Amino acid sequence: MSYDYLKGRKCMVWTFMGNSRMYQALAAYGDRLSQVGLFSFKVSRTGVITESGVAISNMLTYINRWPHIKWLLTISNDGTNSIFAALRDNTDGAQDTFLSEIVRIMEKYPWCDGIDIDLEKGDGYSTHAASTAMFRNIYNTVKGYDNSKLINICLPGMNSINGSVGGENWCVYGDLNAYCDTAAIMSYGMAWAGSAPGAVSPRDWLEGIYDYAVTVMNPEKIFFGLPAYGWNWQIYDLPANLGKTYRGTSNTYYAAKNWMTGQYNFTDDAPPQPFIPILAYWDDYDMVPWALPQVYDFMEGRDATSYEYPLMNGTYNRRHYLTAYSKEQHTEFGTIYVDADGTTSSYSGIVSFENGVATLGDAGSATYTFSVSSAGTYDIAIRLCFPFWDKNGIYVSIDGNTTHFTESRLWWPYWRSTFWTTLASSISLSAGTHTIVISVDVKGVQFYGYRVCSSFSEAPSAGTATFTLSPRHFIDVDGNECQPDRAFKLTCEMLRRKPDSALIWYEDFRDYGVLQTNYWTTLSGSWTVWREDEYSESRVYSQLDGSGKLAWRYDGFSDIHLRARLAFPVTGSGKAGVFCGDLFCCLNYDSQAVELYNGSTLLGSYSQTIERTANADLRTDPSMYTVEMRIRGNKVRVYSGSSYTLRFTATVSGFSGGYAGYRSDNRTVCELLRLGDAWTYEPYERFDVTFPDGTVTQYGRISRSNATWDTEFQVFTLTSDIEEDATRSESISLDYEFYHSHELALTCGNDYTVTITPKDIDIWISRLFLGDADGFSILYYQDVDSLVYWANEAAYRWGVRGFAMWSLGQEDMRLWEALPKQI
Repeated sequence: MSYDYLKGRKCMVWTFMGNSRMYQALAAYGDRLSQVGLFSFKVSRTGVITESGVAISNMLTYINRWPHIKWLLTISNDGTNSIFAALRDNTDGAQDTFLSEIVRIMEKYPWCDGIDIDLEKGDGYSTHAASTAMFRNIYNTVKGYDNSKLINICLPGMNSINGSVGGENWCVYGDLNAYCDTAAIMSYGMAWAGSAPGAVSPRDWLEGIYDYAVTVMNPEKIFFGLPAYGWNWQIYDLPANLGKTYRGTSNTYYAAKNWMTGQYNFTDDAPPQPFIPILAYWDDYDMVPWALPQVYDFMEGRDATSYEYPLMNGTYNRRHYLTAYSKEQHTEFGTIYVDADGTTSSYSGIVSFENGVATLGDAGSATYTFSVSSAGTYDIAIRLCFPFWDKNGIYVSIDGNTTHFTESRLWWPYWRSTFWTTLASSISLSAGTHTIVISVDVKGVQFYGYRVCSSFSEAPSAGTATFTLSPRHFIDVDGNECQPDRAFKLTCEMLRRKPDSALIWYEDFRDYGVLQTNYWTTLSGSWTVWREDEYSESRVYSQLDGSGKLAWRYDGFSDIHLRARLAFPVTGSGKAGVFCGDLFCCLNYDSQAVELYNGSTLLGSYSQTIERTANADLRTDPSMYTVEMRIRGNKVRVYSGSSYTLRFTATVSGFSGGYAGYRSDNRTVCELLRLGDAWTYEPYERFDVTFPDGTVTQYGRISRSNATWDTEFQVFTLTSDIEEDATRSESISLDYEFYHSHELALTCGNDYTVTITPKDIDIWISRLFLGDADGFSILYYQDVDSLVYWANEAAYRWGVRGFAMWSLGQEDMRLWEALPKQI
């Protein structure tokens, strides 16, 4: 039996470029091609097809030379949504016209082997049935005209139903399988001109697409889409200042090669910027080359020469970054003259002492004495802990002058942790003995001690990170040492996030023995915590497991924001979600909806698909769903989905608050329960940079309306009942962003220090790039090794028909020598 060496090795391309290299490839390597889309036809919103692009007459030589190739007439809408919608909905007969036009062009070019449909920028999942019907009608029209004619359809990359990264959720692979002979999945474009730099077709995206596609479509129909192009993202200034809409400029392989060999620069390929041949890196995960033209030094967040807690090193998608997940109180005391803990022998009422901490009970009072050797002006700071929301007040006096220390803000970041605060500032003390007295306001408050010092200050801190910049000379194309002709610029690659409610409590159940603490109470049912490693004292992945009502041991909640991430087991049913008092915001498996109840009264619902998780996957790969509600007075907002999408708003009556927590009618598992403030938000956006010249620049802070700022904690509170995004006109990218310095007068051969100080938490310090102020960039491109690797994966891992390359004339020409002949 003979072996089919072309199984999985078919190759489709398109004639989009129309450049000399495209014709060169057709002439010399047409025997490597199996299918070509003649990219020469455009459809309008009326359904009329016009010829545009590479003229068919220019292709006849190659069509006649390579009769083995399936030559298809490609019809495109140029990614225009209005055209797609008009064709789909048959607006003013547009689809009817389109179908007749398809027959017309096949009649005009009877030698064609069929039609290639490239309709992009459809709409959401709600239009999937109408979109599928359109493709069915196209398929039936082509086959009705001539059953031997082929139809290829170009489909967006999807990793599930509703799984498009670009919003093309009209596409359901399984439904479209019957209405094509072949399908080219356009799995290129994850990175684009306006995105963060990266591989055009990263591994994770490709694996998600084809793991899914081959289970719902006939693999022998599928062409694995690959890019022949790359992008060069200019990262030395804002695009608007460069006269561009986006940072990225598309590069063919040979344009990228010219950057690598020093043929191009950012001063119009002429002096004064040096012409520098550069080294390309190989990304061994995404299997693509990349480079940093005109960059003299770069580092990741973890390359900081020093950083202070709470900044921590993290890793995501092989990127090493620094971030802080909370703020710590940063204190300074100047010269400390007296440093005492909470232990004393003079007390009355109920006071307990343990490890230097005094805890006040009924009628508790404790007296402390200290001495200073000389009269003068001093600061006195005390260290307290408010363990819970109802243990939040203490009286402290110095020489008979009493101050009441209390806190009522639920979102206040120092709950359950010690903090320093001022008892007296610039107080005049005589030489000799003085007295501090603490007395109970609310039982349970803890007193850790006090300090008498020359000066006291405190502020919440997200840490700082210090980096060393080490620019060194390059060697230009003529073999001479070179450096920027006038200045450097530093670009920080950062990840900001949308604000979230000011945090009151974050519970992922990872702390050992969490349910055994005094913070929780079981109002009904039974609850346990499953831990990935039952006996580990580390914070391993964990799940709350059970049914009933689990609440924080506090019944004073009202205006709050609650979020839960939960999964239904294989036998799961009923409702599960978050509650406050009589309000219950839940996912209802039985009704397949997000619902809000006030007692037994249903206030609102939103239909949503909810799936159960098999027992084998419940701990390792559960189908988690997010549900949340924000309560403001008598108005409740309900959200769901990983992007916290507002589903509906309801008005309640008779709501007075109470306990809050997690509730489940039947067994579910929950991996996150988050409590936040309903009105106050924590931004994740601002950081400051201290440059080598000593200047400090603030980046990232967004101006907001209908909000007041707390400058101490860097949070803002809404002054009207609106959604957070209505307070700002600036959008916040979910991708990495670049922030640019002023011009820096640095000299190659020296080292310099730069410090990054986050003012908010959850900002990722990703990478720093020091480059020529005249221009520098991040370049990703596609070469023969990359294309061959993924072509082999397509054939031998996923077993699809072959690969489809966008587009002919952009590729590394060495590719064709590495591919099998089709004849």
